[in-house]
Amino acid sequence: MEIITSTFFSSQFLIAAIFTIFSLLLAVRTARSTKSTKQSDGATSATSATARKKSCNCTCSCNGPAAASAAEREMLEVGRHAATAAAAVVAERGSGASMMEQLVPEITTHALSYLDYPSLCRLSMTNSLMRKAANDDNAWKALYHKDFTLEQDSVIPVNGWKAYYAATRAVVNVNAEFFNIIRERSLPAMSRFWLNADYVKCIHASGELFSGYNSVIQSWQIAFNWEQGVDFQVQDVRARVLTDIAWVTMKTYIDIDTGPFNMTNVFEFHNGRWYMVHHHSSVMLVDGEVEQQVVHG
Repeated sequence: MEIITSTFFSSQFLIAAIFTIFSLLLAVRTARSTKSTKQSDGATSATSATARKKSCNCTCSCNGPAAASAAEREMLEVGRHAATAAAAVVAERGSGASMMEQLVPEITTHALSYLDYPSLCRLSMTNSLMRKAANDDNAWKALYHKDFTLEQDSVIPVNGWKAYYAATRAVVNVNAEFFNIIRERSLPAMSRFWLNADYVKCIHASGELFSGYNSVIQSWQIAFNWEQGVDFQVQDVRARVLTDIAWVTMKTYIDIDTGPFNMTNVFEFHNGRWYMVHHHSSVMLVDGEVEQQVVHG
């Protein structure tokens, strides 16, 4: 009986001790939580006080830019323009568009038609957008008509108007070289200028026909030995270019009393360059001279 009683009291004491320890732990935890809450409330109050103090000490510009100084207004204006420019850049980049892309194609073509050949080529090397605009077929067609002739408006070049313009420009330059050779009276240059073939022909202003390469070069040797240097004034140049053949018609004026000439030059493309294969020069008759020729006839 004593053993049972002792065991019972020991159990009760153990339970009471455990409960007491648990209560103490709970009390300590509650105390710490209360302290933290007070510190937090104190910090919040201090922060609010500081904020109120700062709020009271700040300067308010409620009246807007009108109440600011001249320097501040200038800074505001600069900032406004910068923001506007930045917004425009962002909008342009976001949409992938540009001023050139937003123009009507006809307006773009008309604007580019005021450029010359070198300027249009340089423009095409700036960026991809300018290259697209500068390679537009209508722009090169307009440039061709401005630099050369309107007679070929209905022509549809196989490789586009840019390639056709480049080929025409090359032929016109070769044709101009022909007159430089005559001015310099250079027989070696004239020999290289003609295609070495038996079907080439040359008809001088005298009306005499020379056929074959050797005969043609001999005719120019005689002309250079007999004639003095002349200064041709070439006008009304018209060129027509096909794949490997081209012909140029023009009017030429010289500083002697023989009257103006009608000329036709024919070229063939061989081994990467143009060679002359036919030259025809004849005196251009005016109305009075035509009537005189009829009477004499």
